[in-house]
Amino acid sequence: MKFKNIFFLSAGVLTLASCVEDTTEPVLELRQAATLNAVTPADITITKDNSTAQFPDITWEKANYGTGAVVNYAVTLTNNSNQKSVVIGETGDTKLSFTNAEMNTILASIGAYPGQVYDFTVSLKSAAFDMYQNEATNTVTFKATPYDPNVDNIDWPFAYVAVGYPNWDYTKAYLIGDPDGDGVYQGWVQFDNATTFAILDGKDVTKVLAQSQVTDEGKGFVEVTLEADGSVNQSWACNTWGVIGDATSGGWSDDTKMEYDADTRLWTVITSMTANEFKFRANSDWTINYGGDGVTENGLARNGANIKVPKESAYIITLDLTTAGKYTYAMEETTIEQSSAFMTLPGSYQGWGPEADNVYKVVSEARDFKYTGAYYFAEGTEFKFYDSGSWIGIVGDISWNDSHTKGDFVIGDGANIVITEGAFYKITADTKKMVASLSKTGWEVIGDATAGGWDKGQVMDYDPVTDTWSTVITVSDGDIKFRWDASWTINLGGDLNALTQDGPNIHVSAGTYKIVLNANNNTATITGV
Repeated sequence: MKFKNIFFLSAGVLTLASCVEDTTEPVLELRQAATLNAVTPADITITKDNSTAQFPDITWEKANYGTGAVVNYAVTLTNNSNQKSVVIGETGDTKLSFTNAEMNTILASIGAYPGQVYDFTVSLKSAAFDMYQNEATNTVTFKATPYDPNVDNIDWPFAYVAVGYPNWDYTKAYLIGDPDGDGVYQGWVQFDNATTFAILDGKDVTKVLAQSQVTDEGKGFVEVTLEADGSVNQSWACNTWGVIGDATSGGWSDDTKMEYDADTRLWTVITSMTANEFKFRANSDWTINYGGDGVTENGLARNGANIKVPKESAYIITLDLTTAGKYTYAMEETTIEQSSAFMTLPGSYQGWGPEADNVYKVVSEARDFKYTGAYYFAEGTEFKFYDSGSWIGIVGDISWNDSHTKGDFVIGDGANIVITEGAFYKITADTKKMVASLSKTGWEVIGDATAGGWDKGQVMDYDPVTDTWSTVITVSDGDIKFRWDASWTINLGGDLNALTQDGPNIHVSAGTYKIVLNANNNTATITGV
């Protein structure tokens, strides 16, 4: 009897619901779709001169989903020539506004190239509460001609290096140029990997000057030359650039290295300079170097004149090799303090020559006054640090640890540093804190077969006569490898007759062995004793 009551009650509810549906309209229902208004004017040419002006607004009439409906709109732009599309905005308003420069960037993202006329279609969708979506009643079209803001200051013949042509992006393309008007286009290009490329006329990208080109070196910063006869040449990769001269800490012997920024495409260094002269060069070699062109302020020329530093100061120096064959540099004084790139270690081992070719060096990669290097010193060797004309010695004595493997000391206007035990040492120095250290280092044997496991290796002894490393060690059954300076950055494993970087572990049986490593030819021997 109870079941019957429930059944009758349910039937009553269904009947009531049916009556309500018959007499009440839904709260949300598309009553009128949105309508796009024409883009006016409908033919726009974007240039340098009007790039900051407003692009014609994209507007529409509201969609009607009923009282109280919250409506949002998504606007899509399509390049009719290739059917590439992008959503250019989502809003609850009835218009989207852009500057010409902003629209120019959008057009580039859907494959519109500078100087070419394209037809574009604007479409729109409306949505209420993210539940109901409808297309606008129409689409609208307009014509536009984009431009390349990267060539604003180029008034000589230039060309694009179109990587991956025909699928290339002009906003990321490097430029080569013919500033001399001799029909030869030249410029520097950063190839991130092995690829193909074409060279396209800068004024008319439909004109292919050279095609089906392949990167010679696969990767790197390369000078590309398009000869007047249409042939293309590539330099070897110039992946390091530096400043060199008597204005720099390295004099005319050593480069002060610059860093490349892939976003700005500039080579930059912050360094102290004296009121002397310098030049720029690639790969620490004089084959490719730039000096002043003698014509324009801050202009550069291949094998040009030495550049004069106006006064002693720290400078931010930038090298711009990407402006279609016309290259420039900039020097900005700065209060940022940096150390020299390196100090030399002249001493009794080489005749106390601070600038000799055979002098040891400690390097400060970050130019943060912290230097490091690793060398073999025979027993009785004496040396000092030498930094841009200043001699730095030891103040007091070396404080060695119990095992005599690491010694700390104070540096300044002091005496020679004396090596009392011949060994390969890692030398560190901090010329801000004026402290230094000597630590025995070199190749070591490490692995779960050794007493230190994979955490601590046994340093091998260096023989300067044979230029080999050796140790007598007792091991358990397990694996070993060789590594340099207690770090896995440089390590050797695999076949003892052909060791390789990051090679496999070397298995050894329990016992006592003499192990000899020749790191120069990547071989080793393990002999029972």
